[in-house]
Amino acid sequence: MNTAPQTDDRKTIWRMINGLNLALLFVIAYYFVYMQATGIIVADTAQHIAFMDQYFHDAVYIPHPIWHVGTYYLSRALEIHYSTSAGLVSAFLITLYAVLIYKIAQSLDDRPGNEAEWFLVTVIALTIGPFFWMSFHPYIYMGPGSPSVWHNVTLFAVKPFALLSVYFTIRFFSTDRIGYFLLAILFAAVSIFAKPNFIIVFLPSLVVYVLLKRYFARRQTTFVLLAIFLSVAALAFQFTHQYHEGGVSTGGSVIFDFLGVWSRYTPNVAVSILMALGLPLAISLVNYRSVKENEYIKFTWLLVLFSMILFACFAESGKRYAEGNFSWSWHISLSLIYLFTLIEYFKQFFVMKPALRYTLLALILYQLYVGWYFLVGMFKGINYHMPVEHFPFF
Repeated sequence: MNTAPQTDDRKTIWRMINGLNLALLFVIAYYFVYMQATGIIVADTAQHIAFMDQYFHDAVYIPHPIWHVGTYYLSRALEIHYSTSAGLVSAFLITLYAVLIYKIAQSLDDRPGNEAEWFLVTVIALTIGPFFWMSFHPYIYMGPGSPSVWHNVTLFAVKPFALLSVYFTIRFFSTDRIGYFLLAILFAAVSIFAKPNFIIVFLPSLVVYVLLKRYFARRQTTFVLLAIFLSVAALAFQFTHQYHEGGVSTGGSVIFDFLGVWSRYTPNVAVSILMALGLPLAISLVNYRSVKENEYIKFTWLLVLFSMILFACFAESGKRYAEGNFSWSWHISLSLIYLFTLIEYFKQFFVMKPALRYTLLALILYQLYVGWYFLVGMFKGINYHMPVEHFPFF
């Protein structure tokens, strides 16, 4: 029996589904950011547009200018308003991130013909929220953080580069190919100028990972040293410009403040961490044998650990203290650990015992509902700092 035509038909159908999904995602992302830029949705997008104007006209320093540069030059090239350009650039970045999620899920799955699973991983990873318990704290993202992509515009810019950095780093260590070496270094370096929060936790994770795996070959050592040298040089340049003259540019400096900022957003930091990490932790424990062989998950758990330490221990003094800018590493790490554990969950779906499989599925669906509930709420005018007054569950 010839199954080739059926296989080709299935691939064609899934290409159409993915194409429609990406087109819809682009439109939603465009209006999401356009509404932020025009003040319909409360966010800091308009503030970043103002920074962009200052960057190009008044030579005011921005440490992470990739989104700003893209928005500015697209506006100039197409002769469109900044708000329109901001929407287009952000929609492109989110759509690119979705494509990368799908392709990476596909590359990590050695079983052909699993288009439905790769599609589900993409949809879930883009919008899933943390576990939400209204009676504990009536704020969805304030405290636990969020694996969702729907946040700050500079977070849109860094997530594709962060994902590619992790992917090509692990590919390099598993194959020792020079192509992966160069790509991992390139994307890690570029991520610094999208949002430096990722590289701050990537470097210590890389060092610990190499020590634990005992990767001491010449090319592996060169990779680590080159990543450290380029990143530290770029971070030192950013730091000296961001906090020049005692922190005039931000009104403060970096300080040690254990749980000072985090505890402002939650009545219990430990519970919030568990609400954020419960699902990926449960997937990792249930599939412990396969996770032991999954280098992407192991490396990403290191990112989670160091981002947790960073958020818990450091803050900016002065007027930006309460903004919690050291939390962005936590958000990025959450998105990565959710992605790689979701891929593992669907790979092991029929291997797990039914009770465990469907319990995890229930958690995924509930947290996906939380993510969509908040995203839809934002379109209705609910911002990150507003409590949830009515929620169907808990």
